[in-house]
Amino acid sequence: MIVAALLSPMTASAAGERDIGGGAAAAASAGNTRTTGDAAGVRDSEIKAEPFQNRVVTFNVCNPCRWPDKGSDPAMHIRQIAEQIKTYRPQIVALQEICVGETERLAELLDFRYGLDYNIAHGSVTNRTGRCYPYGKAYGNAILSAAPLTNKVNHIYGQGGSEPRGYVAADTTLNGKTYRIVATHLAEAGQSAVRTGQVKELVAEATKYPDVIVLGDFNSQPNGAELAPMWESFRDADPNCTPQSTTNCQMTIGDQGQPNGRKFDYIWQRKGYAQPGVGVHNNYSDHHLVHADIPKPCIPINC
Repeated sequence: MIVAALLSPMTASAAGERDIGGGAAAAASAGNTRTTGDAAGVRDSEIKAEPFQNRVVTFNVCNPCRWPDKGSDPAMHIRQIAEQIKTYRPQIVALQEICVGETERLAELLDFRYGLDYNIAHGSVTNRTGRCYPYGKAYGNAILSAAPLTNKVNHIYGQGGSEPRGYVAADTTLNGKTYRIVATHLAEAGQSAVRTGQVKELVAEATKYPDVIVLGDFNSQPNGAELAPMWESFRDADPNCTPQSTTNCQMTIGDQGQPNGRKFDYIWQRKGYAQPGVGVHNNYSDHHLVHADIPKPCIPINC
């Protein structure tokens, strides 16, 4: 059985959490909810953990972290991702650097072990066995949602940079409201000209929808020129983060207040909607997991 092979003890850590605004209390709640094998003799799915119905997460799972020279292996890597999702229990997850085969096994594991049942929208951008072995070769982005996903679209950017990049989009329900969810991964750092074109394509898609959340790894600091079109129509969930106040942003790579700190991972909503705050969580990956708890539906600007 595929899942059984993945059920050895978890190794990932959710230490190093930082929260801003509305994410703080919810993150504390998630961190205190233990659904791993602490209850001896009880399968974890029997201690069913419901997702927070207003919570979204973006997480670059670090494809290179799946190999022994990084202290892992492909099966352990899936367990590490599952541990992070279990800990924060989001309604919606945007994943970057993940293979279709890994995503399928991840969903099976989350359901079997933790009782977290997710639907999937795959966003493959390339076929590379070396990225995915032994789980096929389709690689890119993915969306997980506790609610059904409809009107799925997978788009590969016209220019990818060092490798193809793209976005996956779908409609789903968050906090009782239908949203368009767009999950993306832009070209690598140092390829700002390529990202400029990618952002143009992304904004053209995302601005079609008044109720849209764009999540992902943008590989750019908030003051990067390529992000200007995003800031024109959207704002990040971190209320302290703007192009003019990059140092106030919660860093999603490296350490806060240190030279290695970078803000590359974003949760964008249309202007006029409340900025809920973010939780930023260190883990096994080279990117921190970022979550936001989206407020209940309200009228824009009056939120």
